[in-house]
Amino acid sequence: MTALNREEQAFWEACLHSNRNVAQDVHVFASMPGNEAIADELIALYLSGIKTAGSALVADYEKAGEPLPRVGDYWIMLDAGKKPVCVARVTQVLIKRFCDVGEDIARAEGEGDLSLEFWREGHRRFFEPLLKELEIGDLNQALLAIDFVEVVYRR
Repeated sequence: MTALNREEQAFWEACLHSNRNVAQDVHVFASMPGNEAIADELIALYLSGIKTAGSALVADYEKAGEPLPRVGDYWIMLDAGKKPVCVARVTQVLIKRFCDVGEDIARAEGEGDLSLEFWREGHRRFFEPLLKELEIGDLNQALLAIDFVEVVYRR
């Protein structure tokens, strides 16, 4: 993971200052949920409490040389302009094959009509452009890291 830039570090310090329940010696990272096209929409869902989970391809973490999310990590969510908006604490992490994701995860991801069908279609469209680059032959068998989070700070 890359180190926090000056703006992200200042945002993290503001989080620490306003929330005494946040430990100071934890793993903190900053990134957009999804990509620039959908980051702001996803952040709005996280902030509303509708979205409490997200998923990413394990192979994407591996290719980038980044660790998988861990319980207790803190995530500074960046908007489409790469500006910090909120901080979320990772509360649970599951590793599942795409085909094994169930209704409970689809609901926790908080998108669309909250159905598994909507989740699969949306995530298939999002992940398919990455499959060749990540050397994934069958999305259904691809491993996902599903992280559940709670927002602990917002600007």
